[in-house]
Amino acid sequence: MERFIGIRHRVKKTTAGQARPTQIFILGGGKKGQDLVLDLPDEQSELDFAHGVLVAAMRDVKMGEDVSIFPPHQLGWRKVKDDEDVSALPKGFFKKEGKDRYVLGKVPAAFEGLREGDVVGMILGGSGDRLAAALSRSGENVGASVYRVPSFVFKNWRGQDEDKDKDAELLAQKVRNERGSFYKVESRDRAFIRVSEALSFRQEALAARIACEQRLHASFIGSIFLSERGLYPEGMIEKEYQRRSANDMVLQNLEEELKRRESELKKAVEATALWDRVFAPISGVGPRLAAAFIASIVDIRRFETDAKLKAYCGAHVLPDGRFPRRRGGEVANWSPDLRQALYLLGDQFNRRPDSVWGQKLISYKAKFRDRHAKEIGTNGKSRYSDGHIHRMATWRTLTKFVEWLWKEWWKLEKDRQREERQAA
Repeated sequence: MERFIGIRHRVKKTTAGQARPTQIFILGGGKKGQDLVLDLPDEQSELDFAHGVLVAAMRDVKMGEDVSIFPPHQLGWRKVKDDEDVSALPKGFFKKEGKDRYVLGKVPAAFEGLREGDVVGMILGGSGDRLAAALSRSGENVGASVYRVPSFVFKNWRGQDEDKDKDAELLAQKVRNERGSFYKVESRDRAFIRVSEALSFRQEALAARIACEQRLHASFIGSIFLSERGLYPEGMIEKEYQRRSANDMVLQNLEEELKRRESELKKAVEATALWDRVFAPISGVGPRLAAAFIASIVDIRRFETDAKLKAYCGAHVLPDGRFPRRRGGEVANWSPDLRQALYLLGDQFNRRPDSVWGQKLISYKAKFRDRHAKEIGTNGKSRYSDGHIHRMATWRTLTKFVEWLWKEWWKLEKDRQREERQAA
């Protein structure tokens, strides 16, 4: 039987300690066809739901039954009473934690979760990536499907005055009635989610290493200036700091973690077809830079035209002809991560003049220099310095790159869709 499920994923606890469980709404999933509402308080509950083993009801345990078939976290324990004799209990019915003793009282009687025919609706991106990947992977085994909708589309559905606590119900209704607005989560999407996760972990490891270096440097400088002996360090301060930091175990461990995270990121990126077909042939683009594009764009189906992708990257032109940048009183509605990735990519093009895109950059420099050669400012000098020309040419090249990326990514997507139709 087909069921329609809406999931509003939330971080389980706020910084203030307020509980924020993931909300699940199943149309007609309860008794007598009533709607079923579930709150998942932790990640274990989410994983249980994805695998169809979320405990929906408990029963009293039967003495002597095999309880090893149930995962330990699904068993219900109670404290042993002071006058209670537990010596005759079979193995698995008694446990001890510190000074406290517990006896098994309840075991699962019914389960809820993903099952055959289920259609799940979620919001694209955000904290729900992991759950969406787990549901999609499990759904392939049981015959369920997972769909996600861009947040801006969902916000239009919800409106500004609607209650966010009804998001799960609205998602269930929309995935039933307007599935064409959703994107199905497939193996390709799970690979992109793994890239996004690996990039996030790599960035966190990098930030931790930098913070440790800054603490060590500040501590070392302070120890010199605040020393009561007033000794002048041998050699330059920076060289002495480098010598000491090389022997710091905390910093060394963080550097090892960063290397491990970078290796994981490289492996995740190179496992995608997008890397082989699009990014790998580009001179100057490595796994780290490719990951920034993959993690930010996520799904090229979100962008029907190259103009929409350019606007999302911040590589478009404003209606008045100006190039977009952060200005007071104006909305900067592009992705800052993508904009930064483009900036780094432009630097790579500039450093590789013999590459395909490096040659395009040189060509645009020549065009802009010829076009603006005779424009003189009020001070009698050219209005366009070499720096102006370089920036204009760089962003024109990057704009063309975004157009090319949109075309190549869509070509890969259409090839995948054609292969699926042929396989069906």
